[in-house]
Amino acid sequence: MRLSGKVALVTGGNRGIGEAIVRLFAQEGAKVAFCGRRGSLGRTVEKEVRAGGGDVFFVQADVSKEEEAKRFVDETVERYGRLDIVVNNAGIAPASPVETMELSSWQEVVDINVTHMFLISKHSIPHLRKAGGGSIINLGSTFGTVGAAGSAAYAMTKAAAINFSKSLAVELAKEGIRVNALCPGGTDTPFLREWFESTGDPEGTEAWLVAHHPMGRLGTPQEQAYGALFLASDEASFVTGHALLVDGGYTAQ
Repeated sequence: MRLSGKVALVTGGNRGIGEAIVRLFAQEGAKVAFCGRRGSLGRTVEKEVRAGGGDVFFVQADVSKEEEAKRFVDETVERYGRLDIVVNNAGIAPASPVETMELSSWQEVVDINVTHMFLISKHSIPHLRKAGGGSIINLGSTFGTVGAAGSAAYAMTKAAAINFSKSLAVELAKEGIRVNALCPGGTDTPFLREWFESTGDPEGTEAWLVAHHPMGRLGTPQEQAYGALFLASDEASFVTGHALLVDGGYTAQ
């Protein structure tokens, strides 16, 4: 029960890595508020976790919009009375060469992947400060550290997530608020399967990605959730401004 007594907020918690984080944090004793744009998925996760004894609640919200991001944070604090952990996980990953990408698509990736991190962090910081400190975890990616042909928009936002984490870590270090990035390698989620499909060659893209991982396989959402658990817990009390690569060796080559 490494998060006993803690209150966590997770964006994009209704499936994939976010869902695994919600389930694991609840299992480890945290009270967890999570959001997503798809209400049916979120309500299903909420019901299942509660049935297992977890204290969670779901808010349907698009946190790339400031009023909805603030509402999500406010509802979390109103329900649980405090805030200790923030996981900015929501994201999209459309595949498109820069030359053919529409400006509207580019802006949507930036808004959902990066702007939401800014908005949730902005409105969460006062509550983390009031709690005496806490942990912010922003989802980066291996693609935030290396080039990604055909996914420049997504890769750029993940590089931004890493530097945003480092910059905010320095900004908040003296207040006991730690900020880190969790950077998954290829992880077998609906999100990744959708990216495979968007490339136009899902089988070839999957084979290419697996081949780039020295461990010879994709990761699981649970493996990423354990990385988030470490960063959220007191075991990481001297860890801030770090980009934790949970990538099966992808960036070691």
